[in-house]
This record gives sequence, C-alpha cells and structure tokens, in this order.
Amino acid sequence: MNWKFIALPILAVVGIVASAYTVAKQNAAMPAPPPMVPPVSSPYGDRVSGSGIVEPSSELIELGAPVSGLIEEVLVKEGQRVVKGQPLFIIDRRALTAQAAGAEARAFAAEARLAQSRSLPKPETLKQAQARADQTRAAVRDAQGRLDRLRAIGEAGAMSHNELPTREYEVANAESKAAEAEASLEFVRKGTYPEDLRVIEADVATAKAEVGMIHTELDRCIARAPIDAQILRIDARPGQYAAAGPGAKTQMTLGDLDPLYIRVDIDELDAWRFSDKGKAIASLRGGRQASFPVSFVRRVPLVLPKKTLSGENAERIDTRVLQVIYVFEDPNVPVAPGQLLDVFIESAGDAGAPDPVAVPVTEPAAAPTSSTPENAAATAPDHAN
Repeated sequence: MNWKFIALPILAVVGIVASAYTVAKQNAAMPAPPPMVPPVSSPYGDRVSGSGIVEPSSELIELGAPVSGLIEEVLVKEGQRVVKGQPLFIIDRRALTAQAAGAEARAFAAEARLAQSRSLPKPETLKQAQARADQTRAAVRDAQGRLDRLRAIGEAGAMSHNELPTREYEVANAESKAAEAEASLEFVRKGTYPEDLRVIEADVATAKAEVGMIHTELDRCIARAPIDAQILRIDARPGQYAAAGPGAKTQMTLGDLDPLYIRVDIDELDAWRFSDKGKAIASLRGGRQASFPVSFVRRVPLVLPKKTLSGENAERIDTRVLQVIYVFEDPNVPVAPGQLLDVFIESAGDAGAPDPVAVPVTEPAAAPTSSTPENAAATAPDHAN
C-alpha cells in the first residue's frame, strides 16, 4: 500500500484547518480595554451635557499696544491684581518727549506775545508819542510866526516877495508833521486793536492744542487696565517691538475672576432640550472626580460654529452649538480660566423634579444577541421587503 496517497491528503486537510484556525483567531474582536480614568457621573437621569470652558466674568480681555514702538517697561506680573486705569506697560516715549518740549516753548512764546499786546499802551511809549506831538505843534507855531512877520513887512521889504513862498512851505510842512505826530499819539493811546488781539489769541490756542495733542500721544504710550481685573498672561518684554493696529499681537490678557464663569457648548441637536430652570453641575476631568454646582447667568442668543474642542476621538467638529453662561456658586472652586470641564444640565423634562440617583455616563449597551430561534428571527433583516 502506498502511504503517499493517504498521507498527502491528510496533511493538506490538517494545513487547511490550521490556517482557518489561525485566521479566525487573528480576526477575533479584541476586548475593549478598561478606561484609564472612570467616566464622569451625572446626577440627572434626563440631562443635557456639554463641554464648558472656564472664563472670567468679564470675559477675556486681550490688550494690545496702543501705539507702535519698543516696549520701555513692563510694570506688572502675571497673577497680579490691578485696578482700572493702572499702568501696565510703557512704549518708548523719547521722541514724543522732545516734541512736547518744543511745543511747550512755542506755546509759552505765544502767551508772552498775547500778554505783551494786552499790556499796551506802555507808559514810556505814550510819553514819547506825546512829546513828539508837542514838538511838532511847537514847530507849527514857529513857522506860522515867521510867516506872519514876513507878511507884516508888506511891500516895504525887498526880500518879502521871494521869501513868502518859503515861509508858507515851512508852515505847511510843520502842520503835516504835527498831524502825523497826533495820529501816532492816538495809535499809541488805543493800544492793541481787538482784531489784532483775536489773531494773537488764536495763535495761543493753536500752540496749546499742539501741546495737548503731544501730551495725549505721550499718555497713549502707557497701556492701562480697562477694568479692575487680574493679569492672566503677559507676552510683553522690555526692548521688544510692539505693533499696534488690526491683527497685531496681543501683549497682555486679563479678566475679572470674581466671580468665575463657565461657558458651556450645547450641541444644536440637544439645544431644544435645554432649560435655564434646570440644575447644573460642572465636573473636573482626569483622575480627580469632583463636581461643582453652577447657576444659570445668561445664554448667547446666536447659535455659533463649534470652536472649543474636548479632544474626544468621536467628537463632532462640523456642528453648531448653543452657548450658555453659568457661574460657580462656590467662589473658591479649584479651577482656572481656560480649563475644560464637563457640564450636566437637567433637561426640560426633569427640571423641578427631585434630585435623581447618580447615574454613570457610559456608552449605550450593544443590542443583545441570542442563538434562540425567536431572537434570531427578531434580529435577522427582513429581506422580503
């Protein structure tokens, strides 16, 4: 009997069975490993859940540089409490300080000219003009006397006809000089005319406005706290260039942490189940299982695209969310701005009901399977339709 014809088919069958067993074993579903951190429990049976990010009650205030330039000095530290109007950091002011000195000098000169104009007439100038007028009047009297004496000679003097025009000219010249002196005296007496005074006053106002503008720019070089708040982050460093304007880098972040708020994102598919009358808690993520009661503050009327991500593998990002603001009832909760928490809210059906027993938040159980004919018939797809 030839054993080759018997052994080869047996070996082939054994190989096929071994291959099938190996493939089936490798394709067998691996049991899901237990979670490293137990799932967060919800105290509400019917609930609406969402991710909440802790934020200041004032929301985050991102402070940029008011003007472009080198940062001269940073006056605060992270975590420091500041009051409204307190200086936070300063932009280099050397060029503006020099401009302010020149503008102040020009304003001082304009004010001096105004004071000088208002002080007119000066006593010395008035006396000088009066003396000149008296002198010209005396010259007129002298010229008129010589003319009268010449006319009194009449035809008796041989030189009278030749000298008469000269004497008349001297009288006319003296009278014109007297009129000029009288006009100068009147001008000195009036001082500065109102029209000229208004022009000088306008020059003073212009110089003062220039000084005020430069001082305003100097004050803008100092970034100040817009509200009473706490410094949360500082990105400004002395000697660093800070740009101002749209799209410029934020130099500081601050906000009012008294009290702390939490902004909750509720999926638009669950938004209809939300009730502001329902109780709510916020739970920490990670190893520490701690929950904190929160109270409703307000809701954002506009449904927005989702931006805050929780990091879950099955998380949807192509959705829109209803944002609801809550406040921590305990002012000393161990959370920090920017921290992500899980928030559970009583849905509209449970609002006002007694507190239910805590139910762990788990994935829905898989459909039961059975090898009985009834279960097989119930779970088998209906191909007849």
